Amino acid sequence: MNSSPSYWRIFLVLSGLAILSPLALDTFLPAVDDAAKSLNTNIGNIMISFGVLSVGIALGQIIHGPLSDRYGRKPIVVWGLIFYMMSSLLTPFVLSIELLYNLRFIQGLAVAATMIVMRSIVRDLFSVKEGAKLFANLFVILAIIPIIGPIIGGHLTIWFGWQSVFFLMAGISAIVLLTTVVLFEESLPKKDPDALKLNKLLSNFNEIITERNFLTFLLIGVGAYAGLYGVITGIAPVMTGLLRQQANVFGYQFAAIMIGHFISAAIAGKLVHILGIKKLLFIGTLISMIGGLLLIGASLLGIITIYSILIPSTIFLLGFALTIPGMTAGALSNFQHMAGRATSLLGFIQHGTGAFVSITLGYIADGSTSMPMAIAIAVASLFAFISFIIRIPRTILKA
Repeated sequence: MNSSPSYWRIFLVLSGLAILSPLALDTFLPAVDDAAKSLNTNIGNIMISFGVLSVGIALGQIIHGPLSDRYGRKPIVVWGLIFYMMSSLLTPFVLSIELLYNLRFIQGLAVAATMIVMRSIVRDLFSVKEGAKLFANLFVILAIIPIIGPIIGGHLTIWFGWQSVFFLMAGISAIVLLTTVVLFEESLPKKDPDALKLNKLLSNFNEIITERNFLTFLLIGVGAYAGLYGVITGIAPVMTGLLRQQANVFGYQFAAIMIGHFISAAIAGKLVHILGIKKLLFIGTLISMIGGLLLIGASLLGIITIYSILIPSTIFLLGFALTIPGMTAGALSNFQHMAGRATSLLGFIQHGTGAFVSITLGYIADGSTSMPMAIAIAVASLFAFISFIIRIPRTILKA
């Protein structure tokens, strides 16, 4: 990779943007039981807030992609960071579950701006192969937060209550905002004055979704992200409800399963160059499927222990970390001329699927069984693997 100062300046900015999504998701996980008690509701309703956040992320993908193609990457991400910071600051003061949902939705819209711009910048500046490697390196940074975030969130919840987790989000987003304003220079080579025209937008989306490579990698990503949200939304009710784990203990447990995810993400960049995108995707989707099948197998047999939940979840996440960099680079491979719109459609469908999984599990999961989580992860991982097997032989990747 390029080792010039400009590259590392870009990498620093993108790393800051990358951490905000898992910060909003994973750091709050150990606090869900405390938040439920504070807002006089049940843990399932709190878990629905993760789905509402995901709805915001999904809709934001469609909004921010075309906007970033029209006005540039920097103004969109700066406004997104401002809204992320403000929604995080206001959330600790909510007195009802409805207000929590509203602010989490706004936070999701803001998260989408950081995600869409981060991916678009990579496609603006790097080739497909170098982009896959950079995505993998960014994924290492992204994977650190699910390790340390739940630990910090668990302790903050025990010491200061669930509200303190959102003050942490606000503080970190303020630092990222400052870094972005100072260090990031616009990466879009040429703004598209027609990017927001409805007819052209619909035509572009149709062109993107019907392109063979995009559809192939999209389907793989849909399965991967559905499984990820199955883990994120399903594991807290099982661990803190069914298995009675305290917030700080669960924080360490969730961090433990993310260590494998981190190691897998750390080697994905090297494996992309050694194996290529297709072989790495095969390995990643296969590993995820094994984790999903082990989890549902244990649940069907009535084996519900800390290890029967954590070990299959870890295996799934190992595969997820190997899948995402190549999937993202492959999906965007033929759309450098409209990377923002391609990225927005990719993210909208993937996170929309994740939102559906989260909200469904929130309504169903009451902490009395691991079956809803197990079904979600098993079906999702199987879908990703089958999509790979059926469609990947017909894809051709350009440099």
